[in-house]
Amino acid sequence: MVLKGKEKDSKETGQSGWMEFLDCLKTFIVVALIFFVVFKFIAAPVRIVGHSMDPTLADGELGLTGIVQNFFKSAERQEIVVLTMKDENGKETHWVKRIIGLPGETIQGKDGKVYVNGELLDESAYLDTEFVKEYEAGTLPNSYEHSFQSDFGPITLGEDQYFVMGDNRPNSKDSRDPSVGPVSREDILGTGIMVLYPFNEFGVKN
Repeated sequence: MVLKGKEKDSKETGQSGWMEFLDCLKTFIVVALIFFVVFKFIAAPVRIVGHSMDPTLADGELGLTGIVQNFFKSAERQEIVVLTMKDENGKETHWVKRIIGLPGETIQGKDGKVYVNGELLDESAYLDTEFVKEYEAGTLPNSYEHSFQSDFGPITLGEDQYFVMGDNRPNSKDSRDPSVGPVSREDILGTGIMVLYPFNEFGVKN
C-alpha cells in the first residue's frame, strides 16, 4: 500500500509539473503575440543613429515610433517621422527626419531660410534658436562660422511626396540631397518618437 501511495504521489507531481509547463508556454505565447501586434501595427522600436536631429534627438537614444496613425491620416508638416530607406548596398535602414514640405508644394531654401510656395516657413517651434546661433558663430564642436542652412531648390513635390529635413541642417543627409530627394508616403514607417532611454530623456519628442 505504501508503494502504491508513492506511485500516486509521483504521478500527481508529474501531472502538476506538466500543467505548470503548459501554463508557462501559454503565457509565453500570449506575450509574444502581444509584442508582435504592438511592433507590427502599433509601434516600432527605434534607435537614433548620428547627429542629424541634434539637439532634438541625440545619437544613441532608444524609443518607439507610432505606426497605427499612418493608417488613418497623412503625415503633417513639422512632425518627426521614421523613414524606411535603403543604403548604397540596397539594405533597408531607418532614418529619423522632420516633415517640411507636403504633397504638391514648392520648397526652397534661400538666405538660410525655408520657403513654402514662396512664403517664409516659421520653424521656431522645433529649431533650437541657441543651437543655430552657436553653430553659425562657430562655437559648437565641428562647427565654423557659416550659415546654418545652405540654399537649395526650388523643388516641387509630387502628389504623394514629402520633403524631409533633419533639425541639425549642416549635418543632415535629407531631401535637399539630389541622391535622396523627396520621400513618398509608403517610405514613412512611423510618426513621432517616444524616447525610452536614457531615462533622463524619457518622453515624447516633437
